[in-house]
Amino acid sequence: MPEPISSFPPSTMVGQMVWGSDAEGSFEPPPPRMPAQRSAAALAAATSQLLEALVAKRVPRVEALRRKLHQHRPGGLGEIEHAANALHAEMEALDFLAGRSGGEQAAGFGRHGAVVIAAAERMAGVSRVLVERHAVDSPVARLLWIELVLESDSLRKRVRQGAHWLAQMNRDLGHRRTAVTAEISQRALDELARRGTTLHQRLHTVHRLCGHARSIHALCERMAEQRNHLCATLQDKVLPAAAQLQQSLQPLLEAVGYRPLVPEELMTAIEARHEMQVCLTQVAAHVVQLQAGDEELAAQLVQMEEKAASLA
Repeated sequence: MPEPISSFPPSTMVGQMVWGSDAEGSFEPPPPRMPAQRSAAALAAATSQLLEALVAKRVPRVEALRRKLHQHRPGGLGEIEHAANALHAEMEALDFLAGRSGGEQAAGFGRHGAVVIAAAERMAGVSRVLVERHAVDSPVARLLWIELVLESDSLRKRVRQGAHWLAQMNRDLGHRRTAVTAEISQRALDELARRGTTLHQRLHTVHRLCGHARSIHALCERMAEQRNHLCATLQDKVLPAAAQLQQSLQPLLEAVGYRPLVPEELMTAIEARHEMQVCLTQVAAHVVQLQAGDEELAAQLVQMEEKAASLA
């Protein structure tokens, strides 16, 4: 529970209320500053009006952007993870030595090789879909992040203005307490101080809302970079590796139907499998990073929603 505003010395009050410096990039001018000689009551009224305006107009804008960000959270990781795990498992189970044995073992190699080719095709398909979706969705999401941080910067400037007004109010209350002796006047000052404490708490909630917005922006930027790496891996490594795996396996499946395979013709397929395994390991690392970031983003969005709801 924060201390009443009246309990802070003027210099401490300024330190308590100024939570951060103005961020660059906001195109809106800050609200006009009130003259320093305004009374505590006038300063409290001005801060209250400022808060009402923030809660009525600007906080809903930030909340609307939060909802849009939630709706535009990138997907596709589950499909990539499932396809990669399935392909990895099928490749691990593929026994190349069975292709040299002839008979039923060779037929089993042929059937399993066809399953591996199908799994590689699925991996290539979901990779193309995710890469294409990222190319379309990424610019839209980035515009939302920029708009969110600009709105939060505008809020922060107004919060700082309200904080300075409350600091002036605290100084005025301190001067008045030394001058009044009547009990009724003292009670009026106490009530005004309690009102200042409530205003302080609400301003701090708005400030924390801005903090969440900036954290979300930074997290989204980091996740976008990670997703760029994932898409580059899919585009530049997984798709060529999938094509090479299919091209190296297909002739073996045709040949094993009428003769045992020889070691020399197996080597290309074995190398292609190894290359794909390396690619899938890289994909798995990217997916783990992005899944962790997505969980953090979901938590941040929920906390931001809670802060906005508490101001309503």
